[in-house]
Amino acid sequence: MSNILFDFIQIAIGNRKSLSATINDSDWLRLFEFCKSQYIVGIVYTAVEKLHNQGIICPSSLEEQWRAFVYKIEKQNEVINRKCAEISRQYNHDGFFTCILNSQGSLLNYPEKLRMRRMPGDIEVLASPLCDISVAVLTGSNDVEYATYNGFRAVREYVKMQHRIDGYFAIPIVRYNHIEAPKIDGTEVEVYFRAAHLYSPLRNWRLQKWMNDHADECMKNKTHLGFAMPTSSVNVIHQMTHMYNHHIDGGLGFRQLMDYYYALRVWHNDVMECKDLQSQGMWSEGLGTHVMSNEEVMSVIRSFGMTKFTAAVMYVLHKVFENEEYILNEECRMKNEECSEADIPWMICEPNEKEGKKLLAEIMNSGNFGHYDSEKPNVYQHRFQYHIWKFKRIFRLAMSYPEEALWEPVFRGWRKVQRIKD
Repeated sequence: MSNILFDFIQIAIGNRKSLSATINDSDWLRLFEFCKSQYIVGIVYTAVEKLHNQGIICPSSLEEQWRAFVYKIEKQNEVINRKCAEISRQYNHDGFFTCILNSQGSLLNYPEKLRMRRMPGDIEVLASPLCDISVAVLTGSNDVEYATYNGFRAVREYVKMQHRIDGYFAIPIVRYNHIEAPKIDGTEVEVYFRAAHLYSPLRNWRLQKWMNDHADECMKNKTHLGFAMPTSSVNVIHQMTHMYNHHIDGGLGFRQLMDYYYALRVWHNDVMECKDLQSQGMWSEGLGTHVMSNEEVMSVIRSFGMTKFTAAVMYVLHKVFENEEYILNEECRMKNEECSEADIPWMICEPNEKEGKKLLAEIMNSGNFGHYDSEKPNVYQHRFQYHIWKFKRIFRLAMSYPEEALWEPVFRGWRKVQRIKD
């Protein structure tokens, strides 16, 4: 199944022309269900269309279902893009800088023919107050006073006020790095006051400092869709941190890896563009935003303790998304020369095959964010079994990533104490 899946992904993104093996009706159905579990069903449908032109036909009933699914995804992206712009305008009006992270913040990295087929997730907004924020606070059954807040507290109290305006007076869920805002037309909205976090106190302190130093450039990085998104350099580091956190916490999926694949491609293009400008004497201090070099990116990643995980991700990206033979032939054809090996310039470090194989096996078995892991108990229905599963998982991850894995239960316990105090 994995080889067929990788073929379809590579055909969809333009790194392969045809399948390496035949496919039967049962394979089509399994492929569709697997793509749904990985949240890449829209992207892979592009390969279905390309193969149709080659005479490789998806069963008609399944193709109709698949096409309807893709149409729904495209419409969802249109709606959520508008909502992201509306939220950004509202928050900017009320005194906050904003930046859309992850889901819709990754959309513009995709090629135009694919971006609206990326399956959307929650709306994730990084917010930072321009100055002190006045928030309406209930002091009695009908009495309202205005209190002034700043920093993280301003974000949390502002979102709580939004809930009260919507008639919801219970305290919303507040995580270490974000608070859940009122839903918009059924779409979850998470407002971040910290862009990301790590479990190790030292690594997390470094991460928070680095993110704070680069938040301003991201919030000024406006797009034509009406909202800001992280710059390419920040995106490469932020998304790696986001994936690392999810891997330790519960699992990753191919949608997150595809986001990262295109984040790397965009970053590499920016690096090459800067080199071209420098060679022409056109690049100078203050012209545009600084694009971090490969060495600078890896220096930051090492300081966050993510070197081994990054190398594992490089292996998976290479295995899943790249077809060396096709890329080699295309590059050599364009250059009209013979080549001995393919160059993959967007890779930020050498792949780690051992860790990469373990990561890929887990992704294949667990689905998006680990939601389809058959061994994972439901935390609400089987709390005790869930914590046993969690303990076993942490112990296993500690073999590869000891610092982050062993700090995770400590961090979880600390957060429970903090919530009681709050």
